[in-house]
Amino acid sequence: MELFKWLVLAFVLMLGPMILIHELGHFITARKAGARVLEFGFGFPPRLLTLFREKGFLEVEGVRMSLPGRVHLPPNLIPDRNVEIIADRDPSGPPRVRQIRPAEGEPLWEETARGLRARGRLTALEEGTIYSLNMLPLGGFVRILGEEDPSDPRSLAARPKRWRLTVLLAGAVLNIVTAVLLLTTAYMTGIPTRAFVQVLEVVPNSPAQAAGLLPEDIIVAVNGDRLENGTQELRDWIASSAGMPLELTVLRRRERLTLTATPVLTDGRGFLGIGLQAWPDPDSLKRYSLPQAAVAAGEDLVLIFWTMVNLPRAVSTGEVPPEAARPSGLPGILGFLGFALKESVETGIPFYALQITALISLALGITNLLPLPALDGGRALFVIIEAIRGRRINPVTEAKIHFAGMVILVGLSLFLIMQDILNPIIPWSWLNR
Repeated sequence: MELFKWLVLAFVLMLGPMILIHELGHFITARKAGARVLEFGFGFPPRLLTLFREKGFLEVEGVRMSLPGRVHLPPNLIPDRNVEIIADRDPSGPPRVRQIRPAEGEPLWEETARGLRARGRLTALEEGTIYSLNMLPLGGFVRILGEEDPSDPRSLAARPKRWRLTVLLAGAVLNIVTAVLLLTTAYMTGIPTRAFVQVLEVVPNSPAQAAGLLPEDIIVAVNGDRLENGTQELRDWIASSAGMPLELTVLRRRERLTLTATPVLTDGRGFLGIGLQAWPDPDSLKRYSLPQAAVAAGEDLVLIFWTMVNLPRAVSTGEVPPEAARPSGLPGILGFLGFALKESVETGIPFYALQITALISLALGITNLLPLPALDGGRALFVIIEAIRGRRINPVTEAKIHFAGMVILVGLSLFLIMQDILNPIIPWSWLNR
């Protein structure tokens, strides 16, 4: 249950908003570009329900009427169908459709007490953007008319190249901007400069068990000396103290205890029998001013970017082991986020959750900029090639290439998901305590 709780919270509070921010970038710029946005979806299809629909318009025999979002539309309604319309007068604009249904018969246009009744050929229809709630909770999506097909003048593909590039790249750019803002906020909330040690596990029949240490104990001092550097400092104490009792000051929930543990000599070093992880000292937070935080965030993100760029070379030369550079799928990402969120909640220090969310947002932005089919960067590459060639690549060919890329990406995603489940980078037990 604990594992499920942290994974769900990580998605709802951290990963989901980053995906929605990405799609929001596409949505806003598509609107600015004059492209028709068909749907903004929360989650991935199948659709559970339509939250609401914006106002659109239709034309009957060339006469335009406004189409409120609340009006129910018959299924498979398309131009050239014969329809009957009941509409209300609107002194400030065209008539407002109140009801629409398929109909046969001669064209009709008559005034009624409430407005008008019209029957004839539907010559134009543009529904307002649909805002939907979908079944798969994987962030969101934006569906824009004609992403590869320029035949409709309101399609994205019919927009000028500069606007198409803007729409395609806006999601990734907004993710990168969000990463900067989150990391800046993280430094302003405070970064710990000292660390205690949390006990992750206690080896059975070990000196630690004999001393009464328990998982989740926080060791804050050894022989009266406050810990400053966390796990490494405690390891040094243990390694050099075989056969000598160590007085450990321990925080256990709201209690402060003093336990005596005597490391035994194993392989020439002291051995206590505990698994360790650093635990921040909440009294050591260093809070940055806004300018200082922005500089620190920028330096961190530049360093991360260059680390990502140099990663293939570092792996090939042996500087980084291959297992440390493996990509992660959705479970692995949620594991990282969930662990950081758990650590922030338990320590009361928001830095960790903000930092890892910023890094995931940065990774999402950079990944989508890669010039691979189906990704935003791959679609943008087609626009750039079009600008260089002076003519558009065949829309059917482009659509096939992106579809093939999507199939490959889905297959890779499924492989990474299975890898994360069977061999997680962040052990599930760390979230299940």
